Amino acid sequence: MGENTDREPRQTSQTPASSWLSWALRLILVLWVLQLAWVAWQLREETGDLGRRLWRQSWGETVRREDAFYRWLGEVQRLIPPEAVYLFLDNYEAGKEIEARYHLFPRTHLLRLPEAPPSLIFHTLRQHQVSHLLVRDAKRPPGPGLQAAVNLGAAKRLDHPGPGLVFLVDSTLITGGFYD
Repeated sequence: MGENTDREPRQTSQTPASSWLSWALRLILVLWVLQLAWVAWQLREETGDLGRRLWRQSWGETVRREDAFYRWLGEVQRLIPPEAVYLFLDNYEAGKEIEARYHLFPRTHLLRLPEAPPSLIFHTLRQHQVSHLLVRDAKRPPGPGLQAAVNLGAAKRLDHPGPGLVFLVDSTLITGGFYD
């Protein structure tokens, strides 16, 4: 039979280019696994908590409860009656004013800057019959309007722990015209 039974053997060894590519892919895979291990090591304390949150499907509520401002607003909500008017002193930072408005609804919400002059604060307190005054950041020194209201006795600080300040307002003590 005229067939040639001596066929050339197939090459099973890789070419140098594919060998280099294979080693590069292995190196990248090893580096990626090492990076995942490093991240897992860095987050080892939170991993158990994260697993519990995922299992209970309570991740959003837990995150909100960890926020001191959220907890503080919950306490303030119990202090202020639903029909009350409150003045919130904030500089529109990070959406905290919107969060306060949302949590303290249906109370009437008024907003002024913490640096507002006494005439503007007095006018707002008297014109709208404000019963409570809230300051978002307790660490900042009071602005001139708040300081004047406290000095006049129209705003008395309530001893309420948290990241902000709560004042009880007596707008009947504010009389006369308001000029700076």
